[in-house]
Amino acid sequence: MSTQTATRSRWGRSRFGGGPGALITVSLVAGLVLSAGAGVLFARLNAPAHFMLAALIMTAGLLPVLSTTCWALLLDRNTLRGATRNPAISVESQWYDKAAVGVFQDLLLVCGLGGALFSFMPVSVSLGLVLAGVVLVAMIDFAIRYLMIKRAQS
Repeated sequence: MSTQTATRSRWGRSRFGGGPGALITVSLVAGLVLSAGAGVLFARLNAPAHFMLAALIMTAGLLPVLSTTCWALLLDRNTLRGATRNPAISVESQWYDKAAVGVFQDLLLVCGLGGALFSFMPVSVSLGLVLAGVVLVAMIDFAIRYLMIKRAQS
């Protein structure tokens, strides 16, 4: 067993020192503090009549998400067993980059032409629905481009 393999663990180590236990503990505590703050804020703004219940439900729902986010932010990837050495250089990330560039160009074209066209037409639509439609078009465009690039290069 080499020294590099010995220093890697299933849960990794913190960027600021400490073992996996310290990383998990700090992540859970930070996640609990953040989720409790968000739960209290949510309950204060949305459910003052049932403050404690709303705060507890929101805190419980956000705890796993925020704890995992804190773990990912504090993790030193070099100490994680099975982690890709340079994830930005992988084939999949290159496919992603090419698809994202294509989608950006398509969005510029669609939004530019749509803005020019609709500036001369009196149309009353919900801005939220228009933005949701643009995001939906972008996601579908990305999925199609990614799959086409993947198929062409593999």
